[in-house]
Amino acid sequence: MSVRAFSEMTYYSALSWEKLGQRAKAKKLFRDLLAFAQKLQKTKAKIDYFATSLPMMLLFDDDLQFRQETTALFLQAQAQLGLGRLAKAQSLLKTVLQRDPNHALAADLWNDTKP
Repeated sequence: MSVRAFSEMTYYSALSWEKLGQRAKAKKLFRDLLAFAQKLQKTKAKIDYFATSLPMMLLFDDDLQFRQETTALFLQAQAQLGLGRLAKAQSLLKTVLQRDPNHALAADLWNDTKP
């Protein structure tokens, strides 16, 4: 499995920097997360395992590209929220939840954006 520089937890790292008063570091991390997510959305998905027999062993059909794009949209929503762009974040979260109604992190973040 490949190591990613950014993940769903990057958002919380940036929030931690904000809580520590390191707003510039937090903002840079949110911007970097957004750039990563936008690039991820345009990248072709692939199984990134060294096990060559893995695709034959999978039990369920899964659209890897769809899942990767959904992840990219969620990461963008986190970044937009962190950058203070509430309307854009909500729009992205709505899209994520339409694509995957069981996306727990998106549902939690959606609830956090409501007054």
